[in-house]
Amino acid sequence: MLAIFFGFVGLVIALSLMIPKSYTTTIKLIAGDNGATTIGSGSSTSGTPNSQLPVLNALMIASGVQTAETYVELFKEEPVAQGVIRQLNLAGVTPGGLLSHVNVQPVTNTNIIALSVTWSNPVASAEIANAFGNAVVARERDLVASQADNAIGFLQAQMPQAAQTMHTAENALAQFEASHHIADINAQTQATVSALANIDSKVGQVQADSRVQAAMLATERSELSHMPSTITGGRTLAQNPVLAQLQTQLAQVNVQLNNDLKTYTDAYPEVVALKEQRATLERNIADQQATVVASTDTVPNPIYQQLQQQMATAQETLASDRAEIRALQVQRQQMTPLLAGLPAQTAQLADLQRASKSAEDVYAALQQAYNNATIAKDTALSDVTVTQPADPRSASSRPSLFMNTVLGVVLGAILAIVGALIIDYFDNTVKDDRDVQSEFELAQLTSIPLVKMRNGTPELPWVRTMSVEAFLQLVTSMKYASDTPLDSLVVTSPSQGDGKSTIALNVAIAMAELEPRVLLVDADLRRASLHAKLRMRNDRGLSDILVGRSSLQDVAQQTGYSGLDLLTSGTAAPNPIKLLQSPRMDEFLREAKGRYHCTVIDCTALSVNLDSAVVARKATGTVLVLAAAQTDLRAARAAMMRLQQVGVHNILGYVLNRVVPRREDFMAYEPELPGAELAEEPMITA
Repeated sequence: MLAIFFGFVGLVIALSLMIPKSYTTTIKLIAGDNGATTIGSGSSTSGTPNSQLPVLNALMIASGVQTAETYVELFKEEPVAQGVIRQLNLAGVTPGGLLSHVNVQPVTNTNIIALSVTWSNPVASAEIANAFGNAVVARERDLVASQADNAIGFLQAQMPQAAQTMHTAENALAQFEASHHIADINAQTQATVSALANIDSKVGQVQADSRVQAAMLATERSELSHMPSTITGGRTLAQNPVLAQLQTQLAQVNVQLNNDLKTYTDAYPEVVALKEQRATLERNIADQQATVVASTDTVPNPIYQQLQQQMATAQETLASDRAEIRALQVQRQQMTPLLAGLPAQTAQLADLQRASKSAEDVYAALQQAYNNATIAKDTALSDVTVTQPADPRSASSRPSLFMNTVLGVVLGAILAIVGALIIDYFDNTVKDDRDVQSEFELAQLTSIPLVKMRNGTPELPWVRTMSVEAFLQLVTSMKYASDTPLDSLVVTSPSQGDGKSTIALNVAIAMAELEPRVLLVDADLRRASLHAKLRMRNDRGLSDILVGRSSLQDVAQQTGYSGLDLLTSGTAAPNPIKLLQSPRMDEFLREAKGRYHCTVIDCTALSVNLDSAVVARKATGTVLVLAAAQTDLRAARAAMMRLQQVGVHNILGYVLNRVVPRREDFMAYEPELPGAELAEEPMITA
């Protein structure tokens, strides 16, 4: 738990210190109807659409029914980002790259939008956020002003021609009146002329309005072709599932790595591979985002819908104008016979007056439309307003060492508890004698403490004394655990590395101290080790006796321990189990019984082969060595099954090896120990 806890907290602190800091500032804007005046009408009508400015109308109508999420997507357009880049001279920054540093979120149940910018410098972050807000407002204003620009361009092209027509008509009328000395006209003729003039004036006005509507319709069609019909209304964030899976894999790799480190060194290939896998997973976790977009809502584009409505209105107006022109032309045709009855001069004068008035009315209509468009352009309003600019002094920094440390402590504690429980659940090794007794009906002969060596001597001298006492206790326990005299003893273990050879050697040393004439036999014909521990030769040994090349008297070697002889494994044999279960093995045990008080036999691990089981069946007693925090209970069960399959019934009990010693267990033995002279011998440790 401590390793997981401090490792996780240390990793969080290290990452918090290593990751470059970023600063986030926020600007707040309000989006919606701001009570704009209807341009061209001369009245202030809040929320009333303007038929001549479709973009502004769309924004004003949308403000009453659209949510702030609609504006969020409008604010993320690339033209806005390009405006910010130009304004701040952000060299090397693309619109997409800049937008990746921008987060736009609507405030719940309001029309307020919070636009946050994350940058490496708080001042730059605030400048970009404020520039973004200004660019958004300017973007909305430009959309409105572009409509007026189109109308102004059309009117500027039409007004010179209309002015020329008006001047021409006025000059013609003046010249006719001057040449014919006409000062007045009778009432009937004047009424007829006025009626025709009114009809022609209406025709001219309707035609001018029709041309304006046609130009506006073309503009709206052009804008509609470049505008999407729908926009994204909102997004839902969810926890990144890839990140959770990578974290689970990392936890599994850490568990496996910790287990392997208890058994192997850092240079072991499997440990190196696990460390590389852990580093790869940590890099993948760092590259992952904490959240992903789970869903995206698509809503109709309010501007697109309003433009469609404006196009429909313009088409209807255009059709109405054309119908009105046809009706006026019919009326004019009906009044033509009346003019025919007038005197020629009166008729010509009436025509000139009518043409002059018609041209004047057309020019006045174009002039009024031009003035309205100019006012609309100069007073173009945006329905987005900055309510709170970004301030670098209120910038929030990330990562926060304090917050990350607090979260690391909380999460580290949770991971430590969960990790320890998981490790404990999957750890099937023997912890103490209770684990063994719950699985097998075996007696515990003794527990051998773990002796850690430094420069050839134990780190804790009192642990060495405990080890001596433990082996003396083991010898005594085996003596009383056997119903018959213990003349031959097999020492084996479930797996390699449990310390059986060391136990066999120290048991033989302890027996030789108490009852001299003990023979230690290395019956591991596959992987002998006792001769190396005692630094003796292994040119001839047990295998040579079993094949008949040597005798016990010739190959037994005296050790440096009084009363203890060693019989090494001898020449390598191609089929060890055949030799161990041969009649010569029985003859050897009988001969050793006659020469020695007890024969201690070190055999192979039971998980490797059946050599130990075969020898154990011939011996008087068998001791099973289990290593604390190393021997797997499944391997121990398999070892017991192997012994039972061969018919071994002389198991005296088990020895729990490498138990972590405790000082309080030694307190009772601090006075002069019986057998203290054994403690002066150089103990062989695992």
